Amino acid sequence: MESKTIVFDLRALQIGHQHRGIGVVIRSAIENLNDTKNNYIFYMFDGSNPIDDLGIHTKNIKYTIVTTPKLNNTIKQLSDVWDLFKLSLHRFTPLRKHRIDSFVQFDFSLGLPRFRKVRTIVMAYDLIPLIMKREYLPSPFFAISQTVGIKSKIKAMLRSSYYILKSKKEYQVYKRSKSIIAISDVVKDSFADILRINRSKISVINLAPDAKATDASDRVLDSFGINKPYILYIGGTDSRKRIEEIVYAFNITQGRGSNLELVLAGNEFKSLETLPNITARNAIVESPYRDKIHFAGYVDDSEKNGLYQNAHAFIFCSTYEGFGLPVLEAYNNSCPVVCYDNSSVSSLGHNSAIVIETGNYVRVAEAIGRLFDESVRSDLISSGKKKSSRYTWEKFSSKLLGHY
Repeated sequence: MESKTIVFDLRALQIGHQHRGIGVVIRSAIENLNDTKNNYIFYMFDGSNPIDDLGIHTKNIKYTIVTTPKLNNTIKQLSDVWDLFKLSLHRFTPLRKHRIDSFVQFDFSLGLPRFRKVRTIVMAYDLIPLIMKREYLPSPFFAISQTVGIKSKIKAMLRSSYYILKSKKEYQVYKRSKSIIAISDVVKDSFADILRINRSKISVINLAPDAKATDASDRVLDSFGINKPYILYIGGTDSRKRIEEIVYAFNITQGRGSNLELVLAGNEFKSLETLPNITARNAIVESPYRDKIHFAGYVDDSEKNGLYQNAHAFIFCSTYEGFGLPVLEAYNNSCPVVCYDNSSVSSLGHNSAIVIETGNYVRVAEAIGRLFDESVRSDLISSGKKKSSRYTWEKFSSKLLGHY
């Protein structure tokens, strides 16, 4: 069969996603490709090379790099308007001279080329901004009601209108694409129901935990000043993560005599002062056990594995997830999981975690206490390891390869 030329858009690795979920998907997809037949083009902004910067292994593929100028996508001064105009019209121009067969977009906000006879494939992670509109895409009227003063109200109205229009334009990418890869059945259903996309156009390819989760030293605990036993959360801080409910559950366990600590890890947990979630910040400030709550901040793969492997439990109180990769990561590192029963987390947690009805942090606290029973703990660890073994990045990349 004749070889094809496939473009991977890597620009998401240059705009802040390199250490987030999208970055994990891109790196893992590339590193687990076993394809010496086709030719790959890595499309990126000039000025840096994420393949080298992030140490992404590319031994199983042939590739070339095509770059495009990095232009402003925000308007701070008049000259930025011209950059934004050029960005919208010419962002894929450097690819025109190449005979492309397929184009894979990992971040829908970066758009798709309008080239004839090119198969376009877009990853679909979730529709959280549309499912939770009030929190992520509030209407101009709601935005006005939350501010004081004429100038503030005008700014809030303009900001809200801008992001609503921007999201509508960006979501059109999915309707223009030839194929959509959803990371779970829950995501596939939401795209079909909310965006009215034909289900036959959407395929499901599940994500996977890091296969390199080898035993990590507990010396990582010394570097963060953490003592065992502790409960752990790793992830973002947006409102659906319900960080405050993790804190409330922690408070209850302490009040009942458990000598635990709480570790919060992730890029936004640098310090209490920089924590963007005000509700979570207030919950931590008001906790009578504030001195036992640790901020680990950004952790690399080795540190993350060490935190999972030494934790009493991983607590995941999210109210909605497109997939719930941290749950699988915990399983893979022999860490028991307590999670809420919703979205894609329900199927990941079934028979492998202690699953609690969403919002009931009192029962979360009770579940944390149950995990001091070694038989309960060992059963959960065993079932979690079995479940995580079903998901591999080799399967992901192999299925992705089949869509070219």
